[in-house]
Amino acid sequence: MSGAGSRESGVGARHTNGFRPTTPDSRLPTPTDRILTRRLIIIAASVFVVVAAASRLELLYSHKFFDNTGTAQWIWQQNRLADGNPAAFFATHEFDLPPNRTFTRIKMLGDPEYTLYFNGVTIGGRHVGDDNEALDTYDVSTLARDKKNRMVVALRSANGVGGLIASIDLTQEFGNFVVTGNDWHIVRRWRDDLLLHDPPAGDISRPQLLGRPPARRWNYLVQREAKPFVPSQQVVAPRESFDFETALPEIAVIGGTAVTVSRKTHATAYDFGPVSGRARFTLRNAGDAARNVTVRFANNRAELFTVEGVLDRFVFAAGERVIVDEDSRNFRYVTVYGSAASVDVVK
Repeated sequence: MSGAGSRESGVGARHTNGFRPTTPDSRLPTPTDRILTRRLIIIAASVFVVVAAASRLELLYSHKFFDNTGTAQWIWQQNRLADGNPAAFFATHEFDLPPNRTFTRIKMLGDPEYTLYFNGVTIGGRHVGDDNEALDTYDVSTLARDKKNRMVVALRSANGVGGLIASIDLTQEFGNFVVTGNDWHIVRRWRDDLLLHDPPAGDISRPQLLGRPPARRWNYLVQREAKPFVPSQQVVAPRESFDFETALPEIAVIGGTAVTVSRKTHATAYDFGPVSGRARFTLRNAGDAARNVTVRFANNRAELFTVEGVLDRFVFAAGERVIVDEDSRNFRYVTVYGSAASVDVVK
């Protein structure tokens, strides 16, 4: 009895003091769980390495097969690309070439509009529009020299957004000898001697680098032969001009909402009769900053007095008074809103 009582007392004592027989805790990881976790980590790391390697190979082979500009970078002037202000400036570069070249071919794209000058000669240009995946190729072999070649590109954007990329090939195997990059100069003001040499150091700056293809809104670029400008043979003056009052549509923010409103403006229309050629605009007063001049081409006189229709904006750089349309057009009338410039036609 006493022994049984002692055993019961002992059991009770053990329960009272919180001691119980030990059992495995299911919340602690077992050796099997740890092995499984290690395997999952190894699998995840392997997948990451494979994906990274595939991406690297895709980039490598994409550059090998689709990149026509080598190490060339997209460049632009130093400014806030989203400020909406017009931009017109000149990218310049001077360089030597090896004497054993087979040819000298410039591959380039200036988006949204450019004019190319090489060794003082106007070569070509265009309004890019939506066609921003083609490199224009110009053969300048007859103008190239061994020493002190000079390339100038006029760039224009009505809203300040754009980019320039260029490279030069010398043989079938030796491509991208000269490329756009940080060694180019940006000149924001036109000078009559700009095609010959840069202005003083205080009037030039380094470009903003926007990256190599594919970058921003530009993909890899394909090459195509560009049409160089034909030297002008004739200048056509307008038959008459007349002024009138009209209105232009513009976006205004009223009460936090963007709406289209009409802004009254003076306009001058130039009548050339039916003509084909490139319009040349002469600004009445050169400004100290880039500025837009709004114009409309038309064939019907009735189109001149309505606010409907396609408007074109030509951007003048600071100090610039004369620019020529990059496109050859068929038209009769050119209307200049604000009467900011006069017009003739080069053929």
